Amino acid sequence: MLSKPVMAILHRDKDILRSFLSELPVGRVSEVFYFENLQRYYRPEMGEELYKVFLSLKGFMWRNELKDFKLWAMEWERAYSCHNRRTLNIDPGYVEESHLVLASSKKRGGRLYLGEGVYAEIEYLFVYERFKPLYWTYGDYRDKRVKSFFELVREDFLKELKLARQREKFVVYRFAKDKLYEEVKPWGLVSEVEA
Repeated sequence: MLSKPVMAILHRDKDILRSFLSELPVGRVSEVFYFENLQRYYRPEMGEELYKVFLSLKGFMWRNELKDFKLWAMEWERAYSCHNRRTLNIDPGYVEESHLVLASSKKRGGRLYLGEGVYAEIEYLFVYERFKPLYWTYGDYRDKRVKSFFELVREDFLKELKLARQREKFVVYRFAKDKLYEEVKPWGLVSEVEA
């Protein structure tokens, strides 16, 4: 099934972030956020004054490749590490019509195991024309501005899906190790169930 690839990136150095983003087909980007609750947890590894940005990629991904997306993100975290400390914390996921789903390497109660140390967790459900956080949704994702950003990403996804049906072609991204592959697919190979 198709979905919109998204990422949340915690960083301290704008130049490192800019370098990483220059490698990607970035779609929508949020404002930059400072969340106090993230400072305590990540400061020992990543340092002071950490900022978070949320983004989507252009095109689509297959939902069943979320594990590969997380493994790809972990490779990039290692590539940008300095003295075995991350300079970027990359949390990948996807948005589709009904959900925001994130991948994690941390085991927690509401998460489903995908294999190779990767778990999936629903952060939002789309109910009554809005994304709604769940009991376990992280504090930064409860912020109204962040929720509004992902509602816009959902709108982008639905518009792009409609355009893909009309044009009969679409771009899907595949993730392998530290490589991002772009494939152009004919719509005729995608059933309505998969879309």
